[in-house]
Amino acid sequence: MRFLSRLIPRSTGGRWAAGLGVAAVIGVGIYLVFFLFAFHLIFVDEVVDEEGPEFAVEADIDELISEALEAGPVATTAAASGSAEPAEDKEVTEQSMTVGEHDVEPDASDGSDDAAGSTGSAESDGSDGAAGSSETEAVAETEAAAEPDASSGSSEEEQGVRVAYVGSFGPRSHPAEGTAVVLTDGTQTFLRFDDDFATDNGPDLNVYLHTAGPDASVDDLVGDFIDLGDLKGNIGAQNFVIPSDVDLDRYNTVSVWCVRFRVVFGTAALAPMN
Repeated sequence: MRFLSRLIPRSTGGRWAAGLGVAAVIGVGIYLVFFLFAFHLIFVDEVVDEEGPEFAVEADIDELISEALEAGPVATTAAASGSAEPAEDKEVTEQSMTVGEHDVEPDASDGSDDAAGSTGSAESDGSDGAAGSSETEAVAETEAAAEPDASSGSSEEEQGVRVAYVGSFGPRSHPAEGTAVVLTDGTQTFLRFDDDFATDNGPDLNVYLHTAGPDASVDDLVGDFIDLGDLKGNIGAQNFVIPSDVDLDRYNTVSVWCVRFRVVFGTAALAPMN
């Protein structure tokens, strides 16, 4: 009892000072745990489920994304089909040259007869050939007028909504998975995390576009980046507006970035589509 009486101040002022000190320590601890480090977010998921972005032209966003994922980016398609075709063309060319030069030998006597026959037929059918050529030209002009203009068709396609880039999230300092796609109609452009997106929750998470690769160091990533805003949830589908002046051929890495502690949660490399 004497020991406790020595620890507890006897005066009222001393007790108030001790109480305030304890309260201050508790307050600082609460601030560090819940506001600065936000440890509680590790156990709390923020789930979102946004619909696809709205464009001036209506489009089935889910179907566009599914078709794009089945087709794959342009680099994968070119790598899969670019090596087989040239070899086949080369083989056909060599075979045709062999047949033309060695297997078939022209007959000199038949050649002279054919030359004479062709000369005679050309002289006799000259007038008919001229008439036939004029008729052919008229038919060709009619067909050309009936065919749609290729340039106007391509401009209409550019006005439609399409998937321009596709990427898959991978982990960095935290687990991360899911699909990231860039949707555009030529006027508006959106980055969309599909409904399979998931990462850990944390404080002050934003979505960045970088010029450095997905495996680059933190210093390289923050050397040149564009902030698309706050992450809306650590799980689920969500959309982010990409400014019209952003060159996605340069800013082709997406990251979930912890601004407060300079930590990369996960990254995705955006590959262009056909």
